[in-house]
Amino acid sequence: MPTFRRWGKSRFQKNPESSFKLLAAVLVITLYLLIKEFSNPTLRNSKTQNLGARIQHTEWQNGTDAADEDKAASVRRAMKYTFWRYRENAWGYDDIKPVSGGNSTTRNGWGAFIVDSASTLALMGLWDELALSVEHIVTTDFTTAQDLVDPFETTIRYLGGLVSLVDLSDAGMIPENIITTETRDTILGQAVALANSLAPAYDTPTGMPWPRVNFTLAEGVPDPPEIYIENPDKPRFMNPVIGPARTGSSILENRALTRLTGDPIYARNSTLAWTPLVWNKWITPWKGMVDAPIDIMTGEPAGRQRHWDGGHDSYYEYLVKMTLLAPPLENYLGTYKKTFLDAAFSLREHLASRSAPSPDHTMQHLYIGRQDAEWYLNRQGHLACFAPGTILLGSKFYNEPYLRTFALALLEGCHHTYASTPSKIGPESWSWIPKFGFDDPIYAPNTDRQMNEWKTHGFWSTDAKFKGRPEYVESLFYAWRIAGEPRYREWAWEAFSAMEKHCKAPYGYAQLADVFQPTAKEWGSNGEDRWIDAQESFWAAETLKYLYLTFSNADTASLDRWVFSTEGHLFRMIR
Repeated sequence: MPTFRRWGKSRFQKNPESSFKLLAAVLVITLYLLIKEFSNPTLRNSKTQNLGARIQHTEWQNGTDAADEDKAASVRRAMKYTFWRYRENAWGYDDIKPVSGGNSTTRNGWGAFIVDSASTLALMGLWDELALSVEHIVTTDFTTAQDLVDPFETTIRYLGGLVSLVDLSDAGMIPENIITTETRDTILGQAVALANSLAPAYDTPTGMPWPRVNFTLAEGVPDPPEIYIENPDKPRFMNPVIGPARTGSSILENRALTRLTGDPIYARNSTLAWTPLVWNKWITPWKGMVDAPIDIMTGEPAGRQRHWDGGHDSYYEYLVKMTLLAPPLENYLGTYKKTFLDAAFSLREHLASRSAPSPDHTMQHLYIGRQDAEWYLNRQGHLACFAPGTILLGSKFYNEPYLRTFALALLEGCHHTYASTPSKIGPESWSWIPKFGFDDPIYAPNTDRQMNEWKTHGFWSTDAKFKGRPEYVESLFYAWRIAGEPRYREWAWEAFSAMEKHCKAPYGYAQLADVFQPTAKEWGSNGEDRWIDAQESFWAAETLKYLYLTFSNADTASLDRWVFSTEGHLFRMIR
């Protein structure tokens, strides 16, 4: 009588060992494919991406999330002007001197502007310009350097720029005739070559990086002598010391590189570098915040400075951004979240202070000071204006409404420094008289100019330069995308209009010598003294990028799908 089993007795029943071998082979192959896919996803079209996180504002009214085409086009024209003046006068050098048309080589001689600005060109759809940049990138030798290499600046500007180009290409945001599959792989190879050359930076007992790397000798080295010549007040210690930003701001770039290559060494090095900060074994008085500078050989604080300003800033930024970048089931994300929240609430409790009313300005504003041992320093730098955007990002992702209110108040304080000056651009640093808790503040106005600024605005500039920095407009971008209030777009346009009016020079966008004296007639001669003949690559990498994205459609480079590095480079969330 026929049966349904054509072969009678099953082959597996005849040879059970074969069945286990086949099953094991299937499992191994399946596991390999899963690992390969998660290590190096084959995604090439942004439309197929899953929603990574729920960050952006969703209750837009009357199409307010649409692009403001005219304003976005104005920023795009500024980027084209920046690019072509550099292309015509300083191509291949790190930066152009925007007043004289000269050039400078301060970032290893690899063309910092070209690499740092490439992701901005991609988002703006400037394909002719991007094609020229890609031609340079794929032929540059990132394994040799003219001088000692700064691992921090090199990671955020160069490595981040290269990795971001690959991610943008994989997401289908760059036409394949600009970055072909072969070119994409070449750019990734350039990132690997650079990361491998930077590896000796992490060769310390703690894993914290050396201040510099000698590419010729393939070893980490201390700060070069010129650092102390340029900064004679910089203290010297027995071992090299660094700030939290230098050891805590490479994890996004390197984690993305590990995802793209499948090589865990990059994630390992960068994770070990910030381990002494996240799992801090030294007693500090405020939760979440570390004392600095830090001895790279022992991990012990060599000073008692605590703040979110320059030198410390991006470590705290990367705590929250790492929880967005990494897969949700990864170990330690809860630790990163708790450390960030502790640090943000410590900042609010200990370092934020309201300005006391002044004779002609009764309104109070919230600023961020610094702590140095037992001293509260009532001074804030422009760099610290990144904090409102980062805290707002954390408040949304972690559902912390008190931090949202705090972040927007800090942003209003930064806006006040812009709105108060004749140029409508904020200074590099400023001070104020705290209203509460400090009867005898460390800083007080001690010149006629400082006294007049304080009486009129409630703060006074301690460094009146504008260096083209992005932090204020960066926070406006986050505020617009997360809070959705039109005033943040308006403030961004005011800032851009002021930069266009006062910073545009014959060969790019110059820095300002004094935001309170921005016009040529105030300086005599031809008025060029109002400018500083320098244009850092972050002008194109960040300042113009965040302005453009503020006026673009709200879904362009959505915060639900992309994480921005401290240099403004985009990495995909894989969630």
